[in-house]
Order: sequence, then structure tokens, then C-alpha cells
Amino acid sequence: MDEKTILAVDDSPEILESLLSILGTDYDVRLAKTASAAWTALRLTEVNLILLDIEMPGMSGFDFLETIYTTRTEYKNIPVIFISSSAEQEIIDKALGMGAVAYIVKPFLPEDLCETIRDVFNLKIHL
Repeated sequence: MDEKTILAVDDSPEILESLLSILGTDYDVRLAKTASAAWTALRLTEVNLILLDIEMPGMSGFDFLETIYTTRTEYKNIPVIFISSSAEQEIIDKALGMGAVAYIVKPFLPEDLCETIRDVFNLKIHL
């Protein structure tokens, strides 16, 4: 089976390192601290999943996802999982309503993250 590539976008170096540590043995994990770096990674690499923070400087995760669906439509089929410290139902509903396939609240358990990612990839296989 081909290794899946995950793009993790978060302005926190600690979160990015944590994601790499948790996922790096099973997936090719690319890290981006800004939306600008994420756009570069998307251009250079075939990405199978995006893990996206909401609150980032410059461009929020919501703005990033909206841009994918409106102007950068070549990436619109890549599933997005929001990972955010906000547990407000209104924010979660907005994220899922925008097209995210899942929403994970920080801090998260590594096994919950891995299970959610496996679920996303398994659903994609059956499409």
C-alpha cells in the first residue's frame, strides 16, 4: 500500500512536533507553520489529508479552507480535519459545515487522532 501524505498546518511548533511524532511512523507527514507554507507544500507534494488549525496568524484555518473551495479548487478533494483548542459547538458546526470531514479538540489523545485519520482514509477507499 502506498504511504499516505499528511500536511499538518499549525502555528505551534510543539503541536507540529507532536503530530510528527504520533503520525510519522505510519505516514509521510509534512509540516507547515503558516498558510503560505501550506500552499507551497500543496504545490510541491501530493497530499492525501490536511490537518488544519483554526487560529493562525495571517490566514485562519477557516479562510484557508474557504480558499480551497473557491479559488484553489485543485485541492478541494483533499479531506480536511480541523484540530483546534476551541470546543465551542458553534465553531465545530461551522468547521464541519464548511466541508471538514472531522474536528478534533486540543489537547487530544494520540489514539483518537490515529483512529479518526484511519476512518477518513478507509471512507475514501470506499468512495
